[in-house]
Parts: sequence; C-alpha cells; structure tokens
Amino acid sequence: MPNETAPAHRHTAFAMRFIIEGTGGFTAVHGRRIAMTRGDVILTPTWNWHDHGKDGSGPMIWLDGLDLPSFVHFPVHFVEHYKEARYPAKDVDTSSSQIVFPWSRMKKSLDEEAGDWVAKRYLRAGGHEVSKSLGGGAERLDAGKYSPATQETSSSVYHVIEGSGYSTIDGETIQWKKSDTFCIPAWKEYQHFANDGETVYLYHFDDKPMLNALGFYRTKDTDIESLATPH
Repeated sequence: MPNETAPAHRHTAFAMRFIIEGTGGFTAVHGRRIAMTRGDVILTPTWNWHDHGKDGSGPMIWLDGLDLPSFVHFPVHFVEHYKEARYPAKDVDTSSSQIVFPWSRMKKSLDEEAGDWVAKRYLRAGGHEVSKSLGGGAERLDAGKYSPATQETSSSVYHVIEGSGYSTIDGETIQWKKSDTFCIPAWKEYQHFANDGETVYLYHFDDKPMLNALGFYRTKDTDIESLATPH
C-alpha cells in the first residue's frame, strides 16, 4: 500500500517476482533500486539484501515465486534482518539490469515469432536458467487456438497477463481470465485453450531447473531407457 515498506532482509531462498498491477512500487536488491512495471519479472538472488516500497496512490500487487518448499526437505534456510528498514540503494535503469526481465521485451519476442502458440523461458545472459531451483517463462496463445498437451514431472504456477480461456488439467477444465492465477501439479497432463476474439499471454514459474539438476525431470514423451545410468 502507499508509503508501506517491507523491511530489508535477506535469505537463502531465491525469489522471482511477477508484477501484476499498480504504479509507483519499487524493490531494492543489494543496493540497486528497481521500479516495478506491470508484467515485469524481477529476481531476488539468494542472500541479497532486499526491501520493497510503494510511492503514490493505490496498491502495488505482485506474485512471488520462491523455492521455500525445498527447505521442508533440506532444513538449511537462513534469514537475516537488516539493522534498518531500508538497505542503502541507488536507482538503476530497469532496462539494463541483469535481474529484471521487462514485459515489453518479452512480449515483443513472443509476438515476433510465428505460430499459434509460442513459449519462451526467462533466461540469463548465456542462456542459463534464472536460478538452480526455480525458472519460468511466458506464452502467447492466439485467439481460438491451443497449446500442445503436456505431461511433465515439474509443477508450475500460472498467471494470466492478458486474455481469457481455459485449461484442462488431469481431465478437469479450469476457466481463467486476465489476472487469474492457477497451478499445474506435477505429472498431471495439461493443455491451454484461448477463447475466441483475444490473444492470450501467460506467465508461469516452475521447479524445472531443480529437477533437471537432480536428474528427475521427464515428460510423457521421454525415452525412459535413456534415464538409466550406464555401468
């Protein structure tokens, strides 16, 4: 809310934040203050000091994706609070920050590629995932079209940036519209469908990087014999 502050702190967990709506909000990450813009994805790397704030009127709303569930199984999560409410920070150019993925840039990339359905992941320079535990992506689905049916071991959280439609998840139909959020559990077959008359844009974050690192990621189309370790 206006003039509200999330006190400065840092933790082992990694976070990627999708900005849902509002203006005048900012996040400061290890001395770099970044303006929040609708649709942007902002990273908070592990153990970086960070705080959040809001200037102007109206609320600022974003969707936090963190790898906190991992620490249920690995009890190694540490948190430290800074001595003051704000960690010293300077404003930075959002477009040049390595921890910001502007929606304007991602949308342009999606729109420039041919096809009824286009999906792109958020990747760091060099094509690396944003973290070893969490990753994410965005999708464009043309009006009246649908994505391929997918079944995979990773789980994901989706947010509807624009448009409306529905998804089939393990045989169940989930209707959604702009600003809705829904989840895809691991190994549940799913498929997205856009309603007629409007292009759909979706954001999601998932645990695919961690599963790949552990050797646990697979899809229904994976040659399971390739998963066997040779001796």
